[in-house]
Amino acid sequence: MEATKNKSTVCSNCGGQIDVNTLEEYVECPFCGTKYAVSDLLNESDAVRIEKIKTNAQQKIEQEKLKHEAEQSKNQAEQEEVAKFKKGKFSKIILVLFALDVIFFFTMSGFLGKALLFIQGVLLIASWLMGSKIIKESKKGLHNILAIIAFVLIVPILSLDEGISTKKYEKIVWNDIAMHDVLPEPKSDKGDIFTNSEESLSIYIGKSSREDYSKYVEDCKAKGFTEEAKRDTNTYDAFNADGYKLSLYYSEYSKEYNISLDAPMEMKENAWVSTPLSKLVPEPSSKIGKVDSNSEKSFTYYVGNTSKDDFSSYSNSVLNAGFSNDYQSGDTSFSGKNADGYEVNVDYEGHNVMKISITAPDKSTETTSEATTSAETTPTETAPEATTPTETTPEATTPAETTTPSNNNSSSSTSNNGGIRQDFKKAMDSYEAYIDEYIEFMEKYKANSTDLSLIGQYATVMKKYAEQVDAFEKWESEDLNTAEMSYYIEVQTRVSKKLLEVQ
Repeated sequence: MEATKNKSTVCSNCGGQIDVNTLEEYVECPFCGTKYAVSDLLNESDAVRIEKIKTNAQQKIEQEKLKHEAEQSKNQAEQEEVAKFKKGKFSKIILVLFALDVIFFFTMSGFLGKALLFIQGVLLIASWLMGSKIIKESKKGLHNILAIIAFVLIVPILSLDEGISTKKYEKIVWNDIAMHDVLPEPKSDKGDIFTNSEESLSIYIGKSSREDYSKYVEDCKAKGFTEEAKRDTNTYDAFNADGYKLSLYYSEYSKEYNISLDAPMEMKENAWVSTPLSKLVPEPSSKIGKVDSNSEKSFTYYVGNTSKDDFSSYSNSVLNAGFSNDYQSGDTSFSGKNADGYEVNVDYEGHNVMKISITAPDKSTETTSEATTSAETTPTETAPEATTPTETTPEATTPAETTTPSNNNSSSSTSNNGGIRQDFKKAMDSYEAYIDEYIEFMEKYKANSTDLSLIGQYATVMKKYAEQVDAFEKWESEDLNTAEMSYYIEVQTRVSKKLLEVQ
């Protein structure tokens, strides 16, 4: 490209000196403003003029090319940023919260609640559109600010005591309840029935005051539900003499209470069976029991006539049988693994019933050759090593002194013959752990609602919520068996109780 050349000449109009850039086409007198064609002012030849035109054209083409490349680079960077945002968990959190916002908007009564939900919805959708570059941000990072404000609005929305006015209940005919003779009839005949069979009942009784709930608790106690009873402000759990398990909890928010009733399990004499998995643990001293599931991957057995002391003794014998890796023990539960990765869970279920679950390690990630080698070594061949008491540590002989188990299980999906699949249980336990974290946050906020640092902590809690959504997506098309449905209801009941306590 030709270098810039400057020349000086005189303005024919005012006589002032003009500095001329020979590569420009036009120049203006700085004194009188007269405009000249540079070629005329310098008396340039036609050849020079043509060359200058070519040079200027080349410069403009080069400038447009650079401008186009810069715009392309900027557009590509924006597209990558948008793709990263849409695939990110933050985007999923916003969309999930917006969906919940819409649902609650149409179910919550009261002007203030609806107004806050509307504002929250607008903030969430604006944040998502800005993050997706569909609408332009007036300030960089504005979509993050809008999302945080929307998250903070959850606290006053949840603190509102306006209730859900549009909820519709069905009429309950108590005699149509399969186990109606076991329980007293509630005062209200309005509610929702979730399960109703000879084995399990889960029902919500609507339009009930706390006095109605308290009266029903007393009626249940009069009906015989007093054994191993536990009661707090909103819950009551107990067995009757026949082994029926009752769980009640009251919702101050929705003015309803849940009744959950499980019939006693049918057991028989000498139900214990000898399998490669069951041989890994000692046979229980009680001969009354029931095999709930039995496959190559899992074995679940319920033992009757087993007290808490019997449970503690049996847990200790399992520990000494080799299940001392990552073991955890409490008053009513024990879990541990042996050297080969087999996992055992022992739980005291209440009313002299103990549950034993054994799960084989997940071999899905091993190579074909490794799987073949593993298949040649049966669990029975490893059992003698696992049952040698001298191989456990001195501390391992006192499981009752250790901490409560965290219910962490193998993530393998066992063959489902009526038992609980381990990946399902892991997802449910992860969900409950998230709720515990959320409740801890709410309690901190109630103690100090002016602490701005809680905003950042809330974002962390919501991120974990997105992780729970991902974990549960795979169960959308799954059919849950009776045991899994029972555990699902059990977890949801516990979660509901915890949430009620922070209302």
